[in-house]
Amino acid sequence: MRIMIINPDYGMTREEMDERVSVLRHCAGEDIRLTMDCLHENHVTIDSALDVILAGPEIISMAQRAEREGYDAVVLYCFSDPAVDACREAVRIPVIGGGQAAYLTALTVSRQFGLLVTDPGRIPEKRLFAGQAGIQPERVISFRAVDLEGRGIHEDREHTLNCLERTGRRMVDEDGAQAVILGCLSFLGFAGDLEERLGVPVIDGAMACVALAAAAVRQGLHTGKRAYPYPPAGERSWSAGKISVAENEAAAWGGEKADD
Repeated sequence: MRIMIINPDYGMTREEMDERVSVLRHCAGEDIRLTMDCLHENHVTIDSALDVILAGPEIISMAQRAEREGYDAVVLYCFSDPAVDACREAVRIPVIGGGQAAYLTALTVSRQFGLLVTDPGRIPEKRLFAGQAGIQPERVISFRAVDLEGRGIHEDREHTLNCLERTGRRMVDEDGAQAVILGCLSFLGFAGDLEERLGVPVIDGAMACVALAAAAVRQGLHTGKRAYPYPPAGERSWSAGKISVAENEAAAWGGEKADD
């Protein structure tokens, strides 16, 4: 059995993707083979709603190709679940998004939980996303953004872990969260150490979506076509283009780079 993991960020190296797959293998089990690929045609990383739209066509095409090549499920390796509904319309194999999988996992270990994101400017979007993923709004009791103090997530692991602990502690002690979701799949591998420090379950979205996809494959599930019917027959096409946002425009509105 095989699962295709679609990483919607352009320009990932094979080494970077293989490193992620090596961490994720135990979530799927020895009977399932994982493969990760990223965008090649669209120069997009998922940092905004704009990026989700621009990345969509290639993500859908990659999901269709995975089904043609005999993969048993597709994982969208992003907490924003880019183009998840469109992919489910386009293919019959299960399509699992990182965000919805993380939320559903949190429901199994807590009544109310918090979502820890990388950019405070995207918290309103994430509040709405919970409902779109089928989660009752009152279940998500806390939304907070971690401040990495200008460093990259993987630049200094201990520094990142300390920052996560500081924000996660406020979620637990001040907001009453009974579990914490890491709302960025770049935090792969941090959940275990953070759970030890916080004393509550910590959900790794990357592991959650791979584990859920593996469970669907083992059960022989497929995407229900009454829920996600195939689009009307016909060829769709689009031409490559470019959309630019100037640095001063982003700064004027308080825009900061978000890592999804």
